[in-house]
Amino acid sequence: MRSLPMAAIAAVPDGIEVPDVARVQDGVFTRSQARAAGWGDRAQQRMIARGIWLPVAGAVLRHREVPDGPWQAARAVHLTGGLVVSHSTAGRLWQFTVPADLHGIGHVERHPKHVVPHRLPLRAGEITEVRGLRLTTPARTLADLLCTLDEEAGIGLLTEGFRRGLFGAGHVSAAVRHAHGRHGVTRARHLADTCRREPQSMLEWRFHKLCDALGPGWRFNVDIDDEQGFVGRVDALHEATGTIVELDGRRFHGEDRFQSDRTRDQRLAALGYVVIRLTWDDLEQRPMEVVERIRRTVTVRARGVQVASQTEPRGRSRSWPGPAA
Repeated sequence: MRSLPMAAIAAVPDGIEVPDVARVQDGVFTRSQARAAGWGDRAQQRMIARGIWLPVAGAVLRHREVPDGPWQAARAVHLTGGLVVSHSTAGRLWQFTVPADLHGIGHVERHPKHVVPHRLPLRAGEITEVRGLRLTTPARTLADLLCTLDEEAGIGLLTEGFRRGLFGAGHVSAAVRHAHGRHGVTRARHLADTCRREPQSMLEWRFHKLCDALGPGWRFNVDIDDEQGFVGRVDALHEATGTIVELDGRRFHGEDRFQSDRTRDQRLAALGYVVIRLTWDDLEQRPMEVVERIRRTVTVRARGVQVASQTEPRGRSRSWPGPAA
């Protein structure tokens, strides 16, 4: 998988009452570390009772002025028995959009409070070390998440990852292949298969599920230009017939957006494209009507291409239905 940027690191505020070791642990520390630094059990209880020290997980604490961010969560997992940071906790470090749960891989004698330990095998190359933390690589993290998240959360993870360019469908398929034999791998395969066209929203994912019924020749998230420059990125394009499908999601279309959509449609029409706009209700309430409408449009447009090509003078080439994007 491609190299990913990690979550930003928040500085530990100066002047706060924490053990010195907390400053190299992103502001978190264990009760035993506090005890070693001179805070006895009663002193610790006072700090907790006054809300100055807050629990993160098990015996791991943080100062209230220290943010409850992804690095603090990862440190907490690591400090509970030396677990390898994994699943959602590692996912947040890799900037995946996932729940703020605490997960680690390894063996612990006692189940730590608020941390989910997983007894899973780890292959060579599936662990990396960053700032003294052992955590799963992006590919292994992705596989773990797809094996455990429900369908809606899994689709959300993948669509946002595609939209932000964190990974591609090939990376997802490879990650799932490495999860062979794991609990939840059937779910992961299903998610990878339904996202093989790299949908960038839940609405696109719904549309892509219908695409097998539309026939071949479709491309997705295609950039189109005209003589004025960039027109836009269309959701789906049947290049042979110049048929475009645009998906209008559940967002507020103000006057500016309304006008920009119409201007874009006009520029596409000037290139010879026909635009079919679909909504959530179209895909949820009448999906087969949508399929039939698109198929008819493609059929009619294909006949137009064939007739026009037969009547053109020999030696000329047609630009309709638009240049390849």
